[in-house]
Amino acid sequence: MELLDAPFEPSFETLDEIDGVVVVRWPEDAARAAELERIGSPRLFLVAPEADAPEMSDELCAWVRLPAHERDVQARIVELRSRASIARPILGDHGLLWRGKEWVALSPIEARLTAAFVARPGRVLSRARLERTGWPDGTPNDRSVDARIKALRRRVAPIGLRIHTVRGQGYIAEIQPVPDA
Repeated sequence: MELLDAPFEPSFETLDEIDGVVVVRWPEDAARAAELERIGSPRLFLVAPEADAPEMSDELCAWVRLPAHERDVQARIVELRSRASIARPILGDHGLLWRGKEWVALSPIEARLTAAFVARPGRVLSRARLERTGWPDGTPNDRSVDARIKALRRRVAPIGLRIHTVRGQGYIAEIQPVPDA
């Protein structure tokens, strides 16, 4: 049996998030689902075999009945990620930053820095905060943040994420409208 033909067996790790899409067990996590809807998170419902499927209240949710094949789960995750990342880039698994169907690969340090910017667009992030975020195991040299931001600006610009310097304060991210295809 090929991996793609195998039933999707949820494990503890997969019940959290896959490529920026929150995985919700239904109906056990109904309260969590309501909060995720309120904050606009893309969510995939794994519906128990005997349970009624949840009402689909917006375009950022989908469901699959268990047991499900991995390819069915992945297809729904790809569709949800594409829809959700139109408005705001999504940092998915493996350091991939998604915007619609476009993506850029980021190094681990760039992914940590980008996660901070995407979580707080329009807010200034200080150099000290970026140092702690990008290098959690130690302090980088004096120019490391500047060098990484310079490279990151070039890398994320094509998908509509702009990083600006706020002199004497830090950096701020601006999410641009979706680039024309």
